[in-house]
Amino acid sequence: MNVLVLVSGTADPKWPLPPRLDAEALEAHARRCAVLSPFDEAALELALKLRDADLSVHITAVVAADEGLARQAANLRLDAVYRFDERRLGPWSARAFAMALAAALGQLDRSADLVLAGREFGDLDDGSVPPLLARAMGLPCVSLALSVAADADGLWVTRQRGPFMERQRLAGPTLLAVTNDTHNRLRHPLLKNVMAARKLRFAPLAAAIADGEQPISLGAVQAYTPAPREGACRMLTGAPAEQAEALAQVLAGFGGPQ
Repeated sequence: MNVLVLVSGTADPKWPLPPRLDAEALEAHARRCAVLSPFDEAALELALKLRDADLSVHITAVVAADEGLARQAANLRLDAVYRFDERRLGPWSARAFAMALAAALGQLDRSADLVLAGREFGDLDDGSVPPLLARAMGLPCVSLALSVAADADGLWVTRQRGPFMERQRLAGPTLLAVTNDTHNRLRHPLLKNVMAARKLRFAPLAAAIADGEQPISLGAVQAYTPAPREGACRMLTGAPAEQAEALAQVLAGFGGPQ
């Protein structure tokens, strides 16, 4: 079975924003401080669990970020890691991003039996890239996937649906939009695998933008100055009885009982 994991990463919140807030500085910050998001980690862990159960499982990762994040994925001893050059695309243009990524995935030499992606695939909590990508790839999409397992009947996925859990059998190749859970936390990589990943070079996948699908570009960024908050705060003074009387008068002004 061939499993394809799509990784987008996120900016590490432990690092402060750059002092100069413009498009170029923010994009550079996101690349310099990129880490695996909780949803990237969940997708990777599901793939690793499938390989734990069946050593014939082949895991390919496509990382839509720079080489540093690709190396974080390679630390897990995946079978193949590619980089998707997304610099011409913006995360706010989900349709153009999904179309370009689907075209780039066609360059892989293995067709995927299962595609795993974090439910927020680099689109800033929008969650629109996975279903749009599934449509572009001609695959069904299962959202909020928590786990996936194989048995004699094929693949089964457990997903969250409101307060309930659903278990579904996958009829064929499917894209799972994975959410994080206590049972799919990413394992720590072995030191020998981390050392081996330092020597790897990652083949790029070109982002081919279709005609008429030019992405929206970021023109300007400016800091927002919130309006000052005006609070009608009044400190009650005096003896307790006086404070109670003053409070009763205030409440009476709101239409309370006299």
